[in-house]
Amino acid sequence: MKCISSIVLSGAVFLALGLLPASAAETGHWAGIADEVVKEIDSAEALAKAGKTDDAKEAVINSYFGIFEEKKMEIAERSALGMTRVSAVEAMFNDLRKAAGQPGGAELHKLAEPLRQALRADARELDAAKIGPDGVEVMK
Repeated sequence: MKCISSIVLSGAVFLALGLLPASAAETGHWAGIADEVVKEIDSAEALAKAGKTDDAKEAVINSYFGIFEEKKMEIAERSALGMTRVSAVEAMFNDLRKAAGQPGGAELHKLAEPLRQALRADARELDAAKIGPDGVEVMK
């Protein structure tokens, strides 16, 4: 029993200090949603590099409307992080959509990483605040 307590305590210390891998620390609901959005952005980036700008643009649109909005991450951000933050993230999505239509994918690549980082950071804040899947209610 003492050994198990030590292992649990060690894990808690590593988690608190940020020494566990990101995947171990990011297991919350919103981290999962952010990962889904990021995968779709990754897909858009690959499509743009392949010269499929229309498909890349559709993937960006889906990342926003089909995942970010549909799964209520936008509502969660608005309720927990404020309208200023939501506006900034929406502007990043809009810029990404415009860049997806440009041949070569260089501009899309430049804009994608800051959006990925923002989504992951916001997800960590939402999970830490225990914002529920409805985007508003705090989980107990």
